[in-house]
Amino acid sequence: MTDTQPTEQASIGAALGRISSGIFILTTGAGPKATGMLASFIKQVSFHPPMVMAAVRQGRPILTRLRESGAFAVNICHKQNGKLVAHFAKGFALDEPAFEGIPHEPAVTGVPVIPEALAYLDCVLRQEVTAGDHILFLGEVVAGSVTSEGEPMIRIRKNGFDY
Repeated sequence: MTDTQPTEQASIGAALGRISSGIFILTTGAGPKATGMLASFIKQVSFHPPMVMAAVRQGRPILTRLRESGAFAVNICHKQNGKLVAHFAKGFALDEPAFEGIPHEPAVTGVPVIPEALAYLDCVLRQEVTAGDHILFLGEVVAGSVTSEGEPMIRIRKNGFDY
């Protein structure tokens, strides 16, 4: 962080918070090693091949499983997915069952996808980049589907320095 005045930091935070984002469930691993987390820093970054970026804060337990599996899925939430969002918002330790009571199925890569979500993108991990306090995972989309109807859940933050 730079040495800017507190009012300037507040102004920057307010402006950053206006960057809209979707609400997603990022999943990885398989079988008893399957896990997931609520995510909002997801973006398409390439047309050919189709690629997305998922940013995960350093220190999150899911980092271990992402690196082990070499794959992840982006489950795109819709406005009616409130219970699903609340379930994954609490976070999970590596040994904690993340999918207890959550219907899911393996995608092409073997990572879990959630049919209750609006859509999913199944990705093979292609690159990892450190970006400040987050790690960017670049994944090539190898499969995907719209699994239900509805509008995607969108979020605007009041402060761009916090989720």
